[in-house]
Amino acid sequence: MSDLLFSVFPNENFIDLALYQYGWEQCAPAHTFGPVAKDHYLFHYVISGTGVLSAQNKNGKSHEYHIKSGEGFMLFPQQVCSYWADVNLPWEYVWIEFDGLRVKESLQLAGLSPDQRVYHSHSKELRMNMMEEMLYIVHHSKASPLHLLGRLPLKTTIELPIRR
Repeated sequence: MSDLLFSVFPNENFIDLALYQYGWEQCAPAHTFGPVAKDHYLFHYVISGTGVLSAQNKNGKSHEYHIKSGEGFMLFPQQVCSYWADVNLPWEYVWIEFDGLRVKESLQLAGLSPDQRVYHSHSKELRMNMMEEMLYIVHHSKASPLHLLGRLPLKTTIELPIRR
């Protein structure tokens, strides 16, 4: 059995950055999502536990990423992905689905791409800030859209991730 919080962002006319949906889940052991190809960018930050992301790179070759707490993973638009929680230590994560004219540039600055989907900051403070901002969005779904957009943790991803 899993615990889940899920919200759909109000339909607003944002161009540079638009939030579509967001949520939190404590997954059951071996909980699986996919295969799926999303229309927008979808970022998960793993709060606790572990799991696996199976995703295609820019050439269509499938690759598995083993992800643990304190790391995040990105799904890119129109690329088939699946992910599943570990059987013994299932993950708890928070996610945001977003898009916009400035998103690709921000993700490149953060070092995220279809060939580099895993985010891990060297800074514990930045990891904590990201988690707190994402959880704030999830727990304040009734706040104004502009307020929630201002809380998006894209600014905390500028430190380049650890390469695997």
